Amino acid sequence: MPPRALFLAATPLHTFFALGLMHGPYRGQAHTLALVDQPADARDLLAEALQEGGEGAPEVRRFPALRDAKVPPRRLLREVSELAAALRPETIAVGNDHRLEFYAALRGWPAARRTYIDDGLYSYLPREDAKPAWREALSNWRRGLKYGLALERPSSVGGSRAVQDAYVLLPERVHAGLAGKPVRRLEPAWFARPAVRAACLRAAVLAGFDADRAGAIGLLLLLPHPRFRRGDPALRARIAALAAEHVARGATVALKSHPDGDRLPLAEQLGALPPGLVELPARLPVEVLAPLLSGTLVAGSLTTALLTLRLLGRGLEVRSLQGAAAPDAGPSGAAARRFRAQAAEIYRAVGIRPLDGDRA
Repeated sequence: MPPRALFLAATPLHTFFALGLMHGPYRGQAHTLALVDQPADARDLLAEALQEGGEGAPEVRRFPALRDAKVPPRRLLREVSELAAALRPETIAVGNDHRLEFYAALRGWPAARRTYIDDGLYSYLPREDAKPAWREALSNWRRGLKYGLALERPSSVGGSRAVQDAYVLLPERVHAGLAGKPVRRLEPAWFARPAVRAACLRAAVLAGFDADRAGAIGLLLLLPHPRFRRGDPALRARIAALAAEHVARGATVALKSHPDGDRLPLAEQLGALPPGLVELPARLPVEVLAPLLSGTLVAGSLTTALLTLRLLGRGLEVRSLQGAAAPDAGPSGAAARRFRAQAAEIYRAVGIRPLDGDRA
């Protein structure tokens, strides 16, 4: 029997990166994708598309989030351990090593190689709320007693002692918790394979989006997370103005709400918008468009999707929208400014420049 890899995906982004790995370094292995800690009312459309993939498709298992489970948490975590013990995977790959399910899987099969999958910008940015080492150790001990697990909660994702290596978009820029481990690049060629493209097409169909329209999109605007959008009226106005400007030129303009957004209609998020805009389903991970778009201008602010589309897309022009400066008042304002500055530095490093008219 071929070796098996078990992927633990807490977000659709993890599922997307896991799909690339299945057709890259883990090609030829048997694959199980376990969805963990995803909200009960959310759909991982790419995972659903993989289930429809026929022969050679990964086995997909879904575990309810601990907060939504109708069984005691310890029982649910035991089920994760039992899955890992039954599979005996050569590798357990996780997108977030804070998740209790990761440590439950390790309990089930401790012989597995433990690999971190890129979790987005926080693979590169240090955590502002990191605890002193003694408080972190005490917290882990208490939570371990509560859930019956030997576990960690590292100050930065991927930084746990349990994680042995990693696959990320930017190996040269990872934070200190990952920098001392073998870190490899997520290669664009893996995501360009026909099987990956086919899965992305199926996910788009499941979301109700005609994927054949992707090639006609001239401008794709990515809306920021609500916490950034609400606090930055200048950014909201900039996005609305860009949409109107490109529609007036005859371009096809698509807008994509953040998947963790508040589900408000676009007009309530941005104000008056021109007719004829294409609204992409909020739950469709924008990353699945990476193999489908070509020659599109993509613009957004403070989102990992810019990195993904820039590094894994084909012939895309990806730009950042700066918006207004973060508020000066209080420690949260200072943290927001640092986050923006650090994200802008990462964008510049991969060639994502501010769109003309924005501050450099």
